[in-house]
Order: sequence, then structure tokens, then C-alpha cells
Amino acid sequence: MKEMTTACPYCSRQTAFNLPENYAPKYSKCRACGEKFIVERLKLGFEVFTRENAPCCSDPDCIALETGGSDEQ
Repeated sequence: MKEMTTACPYCSRQTAFNLPENYAPKYSKCRACGEKFIVERLKLGFEVFTRENAPCCSDPDCIALETGGSDEQ
């Protein structure tokens, strides 16, 4: 994984994170304020979201709930 830096979506301070190898969004933790935020790799770069403002398709927990709950028989 490649280490990158971004402005934390909570405190706006620069923080480092590991860019996901695939396009699945993942959580990262700000080294300055300790808040957990979401990093999503894009074709050109990446995007960060607060947990509160991320769309469901960009929130790992929401994705897990959506895909885990669809196991109908």
C-alpha cells in the first residue's frame, strides 16, 4: 500500500494514510485528532469522507450491512 497525505475531513490538519490497493473504500484514522474517516480510491486520486457524510456506497460498514443482509434463500 502506498502512503499518502490528505487534509483530515474533521480537523483539516494534514494526516497520512495508506491508499487502498483496490477500489473498495476503507477507514483511516487521523493522526492529529484521532477521528476515523473514509478513504476511497478513484481512477485518478482518492476522495475522503467523514463517516457522517459518506454515501452508503462509500462507507465500509454500510456496504457490509447491505451485502450481508441480501443472503436470501
